[in-house]
Amino acid sequence: MIIETKIIEKPAFSVVGITETIQFDMSVPPSENAIAKLWGGFSKRIPEVPSQLGWRSFGLMLQNPDNAPGEPFNYTAAVQISQDGDIPEGMTRIEVPAARYIVLTHRGPLDGIGDAFGHFWGHWLPNSPYEYDGGTRTGKYEFEFYDQRYTQPDDPNSEIDLYFPIRMK
Repeated sequence: MIIETKIIEKPAFSVVGITETIQFDMSVPPSENAIAKLWGGFSKRIPEVPSQLGWRSFGLMLQNPDNAPGEPFNYTAAVQISQDGDIPEGMTRIEVPAARYIVLTHRGPLDGIGDAFGHFWGHWLPNSPYEYDGGTRTGKYEFEFYDQRYTQPDDPNSEIDLYFPIRMK
């Protein structure tokens, strides 16, 4: 369930994580899909990342807007860092540019997160004075933000913020 929607200006920030190309499979619940498996592997390696900023994890997506729904996309499971440092083997550093975002806060089990994405794409965006401003054309990432409010995949009180880059039409 979406409990809050707000528009913010977010400054640029840096993350370090692991990127994989994801072929999304709608028949697999989010708690068991390829993204969940990527997080499972990355979470074991988080202690290797130097200069982390608190408990801040990001699921970054840089989509090609020309791709049809269901096409593969790059997803990065990452943690925010405060300064330059050594990047562990098999990981990459990403500079996320400053952007204006619509932020939807989803509360509930992870398997319900698709409803929040559907709300953004199917209801909020078409009925707003904004258009999507992310993807490979602008270099602006769409992302999930996880902090201490996210506890576990099946917790009905877990919260995840979904950030979608936007601009005025």
